[in-house]
Amino acid sequence: MAIRLKLGNYETVEGDPLGRAFIGYFPRMTEFEAWEVGRGVWRMNAEKASRQRFALIVGEGLVRAVGEVIGVSTHGDRIALEGEVLTECHPLRDAWIGRPDPAANSSQNPIAYCDLPEEKPFLYRPCACGCGEATDRDFLPGHDVRAIQARVREHFHGSALSFIDWVDTTLADQAATSSTTTDQPA
Repeated sequence: MAIRLKLGNYETVEGDPLGRAFIGYFPRMTEFEAWEVGRGVWRMNAEKASRQRFALIVGEGLVRAVGEVIGVSTHGDRIALEGEVLTECHPLRDAWIGRPDPAANSSQNPIAYCDLPEEKPFLYRPCACGCGEATDRDFLPGHDVRAIQARVREHFHGSALSFIDWVDTTLADQAATSSTTTDQPA
């Protein structure tokens, strides 16, 4: 599934969290400009957005940019996609650039999700547990637990309690370090 972000009209902005001088669509904008304007910032579910591999940026009913999503960033109560514009000769980009919005509907919501047949070969990647199987998520069901258990066996002699103590201590140390660096006068 891909995320579709529909641009409104061009307008200048100040204090944009992504450092942009304008948002919205204008005729003759480049694919890069469409991506930079369209990737954020939106009110959307960060978890759902981060699960998408591709994003389509739509302006005036046509796909103006196609990007690969590698993550999301949070800006207050809004989310921005992190990633790169797909270049010419990428099958997904070439199939959709300049074509009508594949998620066109009567909703006023500029965010929609749609299945694109061209994305299927790109959705599967090796399971992060190292089993060698392919998945469209980070892990196959249950394999995240398998990966954690393997690390507990390898680094904590099979003791889940030792692992939990280590996580708690590490997080507490990081929080203490973080608070001391932010409390210092400039």
